[in-house]
Amino acid sequence: MERTTRRQTWAVLLVAAAWAATGCLIPQDDTQLDRVPEFMNRPPRIVESLVSPQARIISDFGAGQCDLTFEVVVEDPDVDDRIVVHWYVDYNPQDPRQAYRQYELTNTREPRRADRGTLLISLASANNPLATPGPHLVEALVSDSQLVDRVPRSETVELPDGTLIQNPGFVTTYAWAVNTVQGDCR
Repeated sequence: MERTTRRQTWAVLLVAAAWAATGCLIPQDDTQLDRVPEFMNRPPRIVESLVSPQARIISDFGAGQCDLTFEVVVEDPDVDDRIVVHWYVDYNPQDPRQAYRQYELTNTREPRRADRGTLLISLASANNPLATPGPHLVEALVSDSQLVDRVPRSETVELPDGTLIQNPGFVTTYAWAVNTVQGDCR
């Protein structure tokens, strides 16, 4: 009889322990969200394996080659972001100027944008920024927010509880060094 009582006692204790383990002994805060919070902005990236030209240093532009096409392919996990490729040639921070060209990528609601940020330079055209023989720097700045002096702007976002936070903008770059030589492109 004593053996049965012990088994019953252990069974009751085991059931009680199992029941206690299913709940939390510490009171929980029952704050509920009114809506799902928005994601913070994430940076775009340039797909380096698809950049053109692949060589970062072009040492003899103008010697047999009169046209040069620069291209970047961009991915952004935030599919609703507006992506703009800003092309700069020989940017000088002491004498800042606007981008040489800007190209907004088509939004297909996919992380990888369908079109490419493209810049075509032809030595045969007038006002060509690479026409002067010597070294030049061609840069692609890819941004998902407005740029002011090549710096991305943040956006102030109000959360449901009234808190204000800064949602950052991002910029990523890719650059080529181009040495223009005297050639027969004119």
